[in-house]
Amino acid sequence: MKRMSPARSLLMVLALLCAAVSATLAAPLPRVAVIYANNAKTTYDDALDNCVLKNLDEVLSPKFEVVRSGDVFQKLADRGMTDLAMAERRDIMDALAGDEFDYIICLSVEPFQRKEKFSVFTQGIEMTATVPFKFIDVNGDRYLYNGKVVELQSDSTWVGSVGNKSVAIEALQKVNKGINKVIKEKMIEPKAGK
Repeated sequence: MKRMSPARSLLMVLALLCAAVSATLAAPLPRVAVIYANNAKTTYDDALDNCVLKNLDEVLSPKFEVVRSGDVFQKLADRGMTDLAMAERRDIMDALAGDEFDYIICLSVEPFQRKEKFSVFTQGIEMTATVPFKFIDVNGDRYLYNGKVVELQSDSTWVGSVGNKSVAIEALQKVNKGINKVIKEKMIEPKAGK
């Protein structure tokens, strides 16, 4: 039997590695539907939307195909589900049955609760962010999480006043950390070749 040269062996190993990597990259990623509603009704809704949706894209996009469109939300609305916090798992899954999602994430930003604080030397505000959050494993036919993420943020100043927007965004960033923790703990990582 003839022995292969080391260079030829190295080339064969590299070719096999490239084939394995390209097969993994070509495999479809698990699909995640992100259904989002902003019920806060503020003058800075665009900034709130950007805060929440950008966070989800950063957390999910490297390992999952994220589908976020008005069509998905419209399918729920057509079935009478306009309040995501009240929608039931089975109803959500039935409405999106033909879309072949592996996971469904439903979340909505509720109106912020604002409380003013005064002391002898400062004035400030507290903002409470409440985000009902449903995380559904479609293939397992179960909730991975069904609840609310609630965070409080406060700020104060000596002079002038504190803006609602900055405190609300900071509260939402805390909510994002809670959502990220749930996603990382509960979401099954895609396997090579799926």
